[in-house]
Amino acid sequence: MSKSLWSGDRPKSASDAKSRIWIAGLDCIRRNGLEKTTMSDIAKEAGIARPTLYKHFKSKQAILFTGIDSVALSFAAAVVAHARQFDTLEERIVETIVYVVQELPKHPYLSLVFDNECSLALRDRAFSHEATVIFSEMTAAPLIEVRPDLAHEGVEISEIMSRFAISMILFPGRYASDHDGLRQLIRSRVLPGLI
Repeated sequence: MSKSLWSGDRPKSASDAKSRIWIAGLDCIRRNGLEKTTMSDIAKEAGIARPTLYKHFKSKQAILFTGIDSVALSFAAAVVAHARQFDTLEERIVETIVYVVQELPKHPYLSLVFDNECSLALRDRAFSHEATVIFSEMTAAPLIEVRPDLAHEGVEISEIMSRFAISMILFPGRYASDHDGLRQLIRSRVLPGLI
């Protein structure tokens, strides 16, 4: 990579370059909205010329999807790490759901999934079959660790947990701020159906 193509520190690899660009893209989209963000805005934010941007990404949607995919994998890893703090299957299920309900809407980039302007494109991507399978497989691991007999059902259980958490984010009702009430709801109504 030529030094003249990048302002500031040059990326060490093509992967670093792409990360720098999608971070710049997501920052622009958060600040200006999807429709008002241009490829020129993203190039300026990343400190590169437009031809350099187009070398790595052909569209703003490609930038958006690459960024969201990357942060979603990081978020899934954080969910797994959180679940592993608890000893029992029941605690892991309850606390995983509560964690997702609390943390996903606060995430600076993943919260774009719930933004009206970005929602159609992002929801199709974020909640696609492929994305759901990847997230469910990752987040099923802590469940299977404490209950190996659930190896065949763990991914399905994790998918149901994810779908319940998303519904609680989209339609929180009284549980928006009552996380103890949410825990009780999960214990009394959701757990019996899952295990």
